[in-house]
Amino acid sequence: MALIRQSDSGRWECLAVEASYHAFLNRSNCSPRTISDGKELAQKLLEAAGELTDAQIALVVADIPLARGPILGRRCADREVSKAFGGQGCSTHSPSPARPGLLSEQLRDGFQKHGFQLATNLGQLRSQALIETYPHPALLSLMNADYRVQYKAKSTTKYWPDDDKPTRMKKLLDTLRAVRGKLCHEIAGIDFEIPESPEKFSDLKSIEDKIDALICAWVGIYVLDGKPVPYGDEEAAIWLPCRQV
Repeated sequence: MALIRQSDSGRWECLAVEASYHAFLNRSNCSPRTISDGKELAQKLLEAAGELTDAQIALVVADIPLARGPILGRRCADREVSKAFGGQGCSTHSPSPARPGLLSEQLRDGFQKHGFQLATNLGQLRSQALIETYPHPALLSLMNADYRVQYKAKSTTKYWPDDDKPTRMKKLLDTLRAVRGKLCHEIAGIDFEIPESPEKFSDLKSIEDKIDALICAWVGIYVLDGKPVPYGDEEAAIWLPCRQV
């Protein structure tokens, strides 16, 4: 979960970034012990964000399949992104009724209750909106890359099957530092560092989650600047920045 805002100078700055919803909520006074469902989660996230900034929240960018109706299988949005970016290793996963399941609908309805309507085309980007994005193809633009950026800690044996653990760890750390560096160029105030010598790949999962959150925020910058591309139809759309490669 990341919260960013634009300063008076026009520079985007990070107010908070955490690896989980609960860690983000713990920054505020509205952190409940339990959250009953996605609707309550949406409300609590907006309350926490409101405590962390005096600016009006304009856009919520989510890395989860969202749609106007129930998600029963692969959507037009998934097919269009896979067609556009599959050759660069960035095809989408196929959503199903079980995944993302009810959470997707609850989050959509929860944000909608507070004025953030799900936007699937440019004309629906009003003063407040909720959109879906997908970090892998967004990273192609951020990193000016022509193939999927290899930054997922659990996938190092897939990325570099012939390398030993120390070599894979070094390559992963180098990639994470490169991605963080690009994000820092776009967004000021990012306050986490990449560890020098983690013992396990799993130690980097929280870093990976923070990077995913900041990628979503970076996509939001492009949307607010009027330079996004929505892939999909009126039912669902995945928003991505215009390609730079």
